[in-house]
Amino acid sequence: MHVHDVGVRRGARRGKTHDCIHTFFDPGDRALAHRTMRIKVAMMNVKHRLLVMAGAREAHEISESLSAKGLDVVATLPEPERGMSPLRVPDYPGDFGDEAAVLAFLKGQGITRVIDASHAFDAALSGRAAQVCADHGIPYARVLRPAWQPGADDQWTAADDVAEAARRVPAGARVFSNTGRGSVAQYADFAGAVVFLRRVDPGGDAPPYAFMRYVAGTPPFVQADEEALFRELRIDTLICRNVGGAASRAKVDAARALGIDVLMIQRPAPPRGAPCFATARDAIAWATE
Repeated sequence: MHVHDVGVRRGARRGKTHDCIHTFFDPGDRALAHRTMRIKVAMMNVKHRLLVMAGAREAHEISESLSAKGLDVVATLPEPERGMSPLRVPDYPGDFGDEAAVLAFLKGQGITRVIDASHAFDAALSGRAAQVCADHGIPYARVLRPAWQPGADDQWTAADDVAEAARRVPAGARVFSNTGRGSVAQYADFAGAVVFLRRVDPGGDAPPYAFMRYVAGTPPFVQADEEALFRELRIDTLICRNVGGAASRAKVDAARALGIDVLMIQRPAPPRGAPCFATARDAIAWATE
């Protein structure tokens, strides 16, 4: 095998020059080497900009880690976060109402890759983003932590959404829920006696239903405090979304310890055909590969 150093080839094109050193090991490898070098040069001349769609806790780790690695990162939020520290990268409103709004943002910001770390139940938003990325050749990945699984001592009943869970509550039940202020309307057909709905920011508005009470609370929550709250309110049923993760699990563990029935709302499936990562670390590796 002979090594042929063909030296420096200078290609000028209206004020732009590129010095490329080509080394070939075999005449048969010449075409492959040319293609590889062209790809490397192109990659060096392309400026990548990553979008992190925030809403889940993983968005903070992902955006901060990628920014620390020197990547150009921006984030979007469908609504202001409560109970979490601010994102440390530039962030924009990200409650995209349709695919046209998604595309306009991606083009306007020059986005070349998208990591969707939005809330596990923002299925419509994720679906729009994934479809636009697929249509326009923009790499997209979803981040979804593993869902909770019931243990031997758990008393779970699955529900497809908040409205179904509200209808399935036993008559006379005292219910605690953390499905958020955006879910209030879905309790219209609530079948129990009272539902205590946790809100991080209770505001000054009154609940729209006589059976509903607002309970203020700021995360993080711990199991002992959740058990004390459930005892104080005499809770016998819990409604919650299966978001997964340790940070949100305290109420589920409290329900198990107290023998409280749980109506567990199943999370929507991630977009089809797109990579889906269970951890921030995996998503960061994908973004930097």
